[in-house]
Amino acid sequence: MSEITACKALFFCISFFVGLWAVRIPDIKDQIGVDYNGMGYLFIIFAIGSVLTMIVAPKLITKFSSKYISLIAGYTISILWLIVPFNKSFMIMFILSFIFGASYGIYEVILNLQASNLEKKYKKTMMSSFHAYWSIGLLSGSILTSLFLEYQLSFILNAITFVIILFPLIYLGSLTLIKSPTVENQTYSVFFRWPLIIVIFVFFSITAVFLEGGTDSWGALYMRDYIQAEGFQIGLAAIFFNGFMVIGRLIGDRLKDYYGIYNFLKASILLSLLGTLMVALSDNLNLSIIGFSIAGFGVSSIIPICYTLSSSVKDLDPTLGITVITIAVYGVFMIAPSLMGYIANNYGVEYVYYPIFLFFIFSSFIAIYSKGLKSN
Repeated sequence: MSEITACKALFFCISFFVGLWAVRIPDIKDQIGVDYNGMGYLFIIFAIGSVLTMIVAPKLITKFSSKYISLIAGYTISILWLIVPFNKSFMIMFILSFIFGASYGIYEVILNLQASNLEKKYKKTMMSSFHAYWSIGLLSGSILTSLFLEYQLSFILNAITFVIILFPLIYLGSLTLIKSPTVENQTYSVFFRWPLIIVIFVFFSITAVFLEGGTDSWGALYMRDYIQAEGFQIGLAAIFFNGFMVIGRLIGDRLKDYYGIYNFLKASILLSLLGTLMVALSDNLNLSIIGFSIAGFGVSSIIPICYTLSSSVKDLDPTLGITVITIAVYGVFMIAPSLMGYIANNYGVEYVYYPIFLFFIFSSFIAIYSKGLKSN
């Protein structure tokens, strides 16, 4: 298996499990007997676990083998999914969510660092195509899990099937991980004075993951509880959103080369704004699906672009740049889930998209008028 193919396979593996999570959220909610706020707490502890491992990720990656860490994280995630279908306790799910987060956190840093290293090694724009396989995995996992729901197949059979598919891919893919080049005398601490351009990329990443995470975490509940979807239709938000993310990421590298990376970044933010507005304002199944599709295509390349650019900032170690963006991506869930759970409980699940819409308004303003962005 080539380095590039293996990296794509690892992106696919981690998000295939996310597809299982995204569609099974209503089942998990009912299984452990919590309200929207309770689910929000699970998202928060997941984020805390992620951020904690990301903070120490640069040191761990330089001290231990990325291959070894990747295998441990990937297999931990697999084993935990064999436990979830049997659990009916909120406290146990709380603990499992923390371990999930810790495993996902360092796994994400390793994968995006590998993707950045391969871009530099082969001198070719590839970040969006790598993330396309993340979206393909999420889309595939969502569709397969929706089919399990449609045919009323058990949760545990669903989980076992996923683990059987992914175990060998995680093993073979991890063997190809390469060592990242380092900057001389680098401290490998994320606590430093971030350049303005890094701050801008962090905000864009937070905004994008607010939409991605909002759809993955709340899309199924939005479809079931607000649109009144049943069976396979419950997964349509995740399926269409991630389906158009796949399309956007597969052609994203070519669009970046054609229009210029910064122009394409601005267009992506504006499209995401339009799609989110449609989802927020619509109570119709078809219009909501159109909104999810536009939003998915728009947001598809925002985070890959931020990873590429942050790993290329002058005098900043690539590992540190990747880690900062990854912490921002996961750190947003320390605030967003509880906020979105509060909104869903008190106003309705459809209103969870309103704060996302506001974030994209601010991001659009920064993208269009920011001197820091124009100067790079």
